[in-house]
Amino acid sequence: MDKEETKSEIKDEKELPKRKRAEYIGSIVVNAVLIFVLNNLLKWNVQILKESYNACLWAINVALGASIIINFVFIFYDTEWFKHFMEVFTSITSLIALYVIYTIFPFTFVDTIWGTVMRIFLIVAMVISGISIVYRIVRTVLPFRAKKD
Repeated sequence: MDKEETKSEIKDEKELPKRKRAEYIGSIVVNAVLIFVLNNLLKWNVQILKESYNACLWAINVALGASIIINFVFIFYDTEWFKHFMEVFTSITSLIALYVIYTIFPFTFVDTIWGTVMRIFLIVAMVISGISIVYRIVRTVLPFRAKKD
């Protein structure tokens, strides 16, 4: 019985990197699709967006592009400290994109309840991104701090 459990644990350990790689590849594909969709929304005449949406696209593309690049790197190198370190950058680019969207606010429902809801959502998302940045920095530094003590 113990040998069978050990064999299944070994199999699970071998499957884990494959699953993680598949998750990274899936994330790359989703982000690439998002880039395509978000860059074509105005061409598709999405009614809730103003022309000023074009001024937000650079920040959105940087955030999604950073995620694609970092997930590609994770396919080949995936240690915990490095992952947290790199995710600091994705959180920073997300925060920048959210801030740009918030300041430009390229939506047509400015003076309605939906405009208020969207502004609150963007503020909450920026706060979460800020917390994520701090968390990732701490998670990057902690393993090295523990080794010194």
